[in-house]
Amino acid sequence: MTLYARLVPAAVRLRLRPHLQRALEVSGLIGVLHRRQERRLPQAPAPPFDDGLPMPPAELLVLVGASSDGRWFSEGGREHAAMFSSLAGKHGVDVGKAADVWDLGCGCGRIARWLAPEAIAGGGAFTGSDINRRLVDWTSAHLPGRYLLNGLKTPTSLAPKSKDLVYAYSVLTHLREKAVRAWLEEVHRVLRPGGLALLTFHDECYAGAWGPPGVVGRLEREPFIVLNDAMEGSNYLSSWTTAVHLEALAAPLFEVLEIVPGRRDNPTQAIAVLRARAE
Repeated sequence: MTLYARLVPAAVRLRLRPHLQRALEVSGLIGVLHRRQERRLPQAPAPPFDDGLPMPPAELLVLVGASSDGRWFSEGGREHAAMFSSLAGKHGVDVGKAADVWDLGCGCGRIARWLAPEAIAGGGAFTGSDINRRLVDWTSAHLPGRYLLNGLKTPTSLAPKSKDLVYAYSVLTHLREKAVRAWLEEVHRVLRPGGLALLTFHDECYAGAWGPPGVVGRLEREPFIVLNDAMEGSNYLSSWTTAVHLEALAAPLFEVLEIVPGRRDNPTQAIAVLRARAE
């Protein structure tokens, strides 16, 4: 037991915890602690796993999913790739038939390892982008397609009206509302008129099954919530919004084709299926 724990009663420590966390966030020290934890996680042993494709090193797996488990990375990525491919096909974009695809927030290729070969084999093109240079460098060296570094702020270097499909898994979920609006504008800029965007977010269904205590109640009063409000764009910050509010954010630029609710049987986020309006 630490000296702090000996001197300060547990009930008092519980009340102080949010204030201490906020002080660390405001000071910037939370970033140091968060990165230290990321360096420790890969040291935990994970069973070996081989899916026949290049597997990122443990420290990169942790950066995208807080776990060094290769099986989780591979099988979860394959499931989400199939989900995106199916949704895109349902709404008129066949990934395997000359589609130009952008994976926004590609990480080290958790989904791209499955979708990039499908797009390229069908005569299309595949581009991934991410905010982390280490992830982009690894993916560029090991997976088909081209991979670019993007910043936290828009725009990207992608040409306007150049993509048929944009998907982003757990990207909006690490942004404040102002940044979400900016990235919706950037996705619209890059999509061809009528192109599709498949963007995941933490909705009230996901919050009810997988969210921290109190989030569902807050969403009944606040349409957009930010938890751990520091290090925007990293896994530390998480944002939560209602399906109705996400639809309102997207509606000026997109036709909202459907909102697929977050799943309760496994931690799969809600998906906004959007068609780009012509300007």
